[in-house]
Formats: sequence, structure tokens, C-alpha cells
Amino acid sequence: MTRLYSKKNLRKLCLLAGLFLSFYASYAGEIIISGIYQGKNLFVQNPFSPDKKSYCADEVYVNDQKTISNIKLAAFEIDLSFLEMNTPVTIRITHKDGCAPRLINPQVIRPSAGFQIDSIEVLHTSIRWKITDETPKFVYYIESLRNGNWLVLEKHNANGQGQAVYSIPVMHSNGDNKYRVKAQNTDTHQTFYSRTITFNPETAPPPPPVEEVITFTPANPTDLLTLSKETDYEIVDSQKKVILKGKGQKINIKTLKAGAYVLKTGTQNNKFVKK
Repeated sequence: MTRLYSKKNLRKLCLLAGLFLSFYASYAGEIIISGIYQGKNLFVQNPFSPDKKSYCADEVYVNDQKTISNIKLAAFEIDLSFLEMNTPVTIRITHKDGCAPRLINPQVIRPSAGFQIDSIEVLHTSIRWKITDETPKFVYYIESLRNGNWLVLEKHNANGQGQAVYSIPVMHSNGDNKYRVKAQNTDTHQTFYSRTITFNPETAPPPPPVEEVITFTPANPTDLLTLSKETDYEIVDSQKKVILKGKGQKINIKTLKAGAYVLKTGTQNNKFVKK
């Protein structure tokens, strides 16, 4: 839960945005909100101070760097666009005694724990993204920026596995293509965005060659493993010790004890059980 802290507790105000709950109080001093940047700016209502001669908020600090001072507006915007998406941020607003600025949209700073879009990767033929702490209630929208508007390319339901990696095929247009992943919780209606990725198929490095899949028979051998083609191989036991190593298409395993092993060929790992 995102929390806002202060030095002196004069009153408490709960802001409810969807089902996102933040707490903050009116203090003579400062308001602090910490969390994860989600790509949007923070808006603040700024009432008059008790003397009615100046406004309540004095200065704004983002990650301990002063960004706004001498505030003379009844409402103002804290620009966070210089931050990288999904990076930690702490915002501190100093203010006068007897009043408190009001955060209009604190939900744009996501709590440090909980659901996250960890990464997004755009390749020549696919888009992949990694998730932490998902539930089955999430839906993912893969979006592309076209003529200034974000258009949905595909909708993808969450598996609800907690941590997951997803991938969808994609066909790029010529020139720069901008993509992002939008995640929406269908229960709370909270929305999260990945960072935006720009991909140009004409200038991007060529994709790596596709590694040929090596198969073997039988699944439960006794004396001999036959590979689908000649290749370098290793056989590793349950203690991760290399038992056999070589190059060929037929592997004699008569000397192996009965049990489970892993056949390694290139980047491929395949389990088998010797009878």
C-alpha cells in the first residue's frame, strides 16, 4: 500500500481512487509519497495558507532533487516524465503550518510490492513481456501507437501463475513502431503500463539463427540413445555431474545406472529415464 507520511499528525484524509487506497495527513512540514513510477504525472490541489496571503505548498522534491519552488497556483502538476518507467520514486512536498496540499491522483504511484510489469522486449517476429505477482483477474492489452493513438493489437488473459512470461507474434510496419503492454485488473479496475519500446525492423540487429531442435528415441532407453542428427552432447545425472560427453548421433548408455538423466544438446535440455 502506498503511504504518505508526515512529521505532525493534525488530521487524516483517505483518498480512494478505484480501490487504490492512500493515506496522508495535514502537517506543518511535509508530505511524502513513495512507490513505483507508472508513466503519469502527479496533480496537486494547493489551498491558501491560513494567512490567506500565500498558497500552502512551498517546494517539491523528486528523489531528493528540488523540482518546484515558490508555488503560486491553486493547483499544479508534478512532472515525472524524466523518470524511467517502473523505477522507484519518492516525492516530498513541503508546506506551511495549518494547511495541507491534496494529492488528486496518488494511485499513479504504484506501491513497491505487488503486481509489476517487469520488462517488455520487442523482437523481429514477436513481443514478450514478464510479469510479477499476477492473478487470474488480469487482462493484458498489447498496444501500438498509430497516428497519435494507442491501438490494441491483441488481448491476452493472464494465467494467474504469479510470475509469468508471455509472447505474441507481431508484424511490424516499416520505420519506427512504438509498443507497450497495458495490464488491467478486472476486479479493481487498476491499470498498469509497461515502458514504451520503439522498434525499427530496418535498423534493428538481425534475429539470431533458429537453433534446430534435436530429438531422441526411445524415451526410456536401456542401452542406446539415437539422436535426430549428429551433434555435440552431454549427459548429466541428478547431481548435475557430467557422466558422458561427446559428439555423434548414437549414444551408448549401457554403463549408466538406472535412473533420471538430462541430455544436453546446444541450448536444449531433455530429461530421460534409463531403465
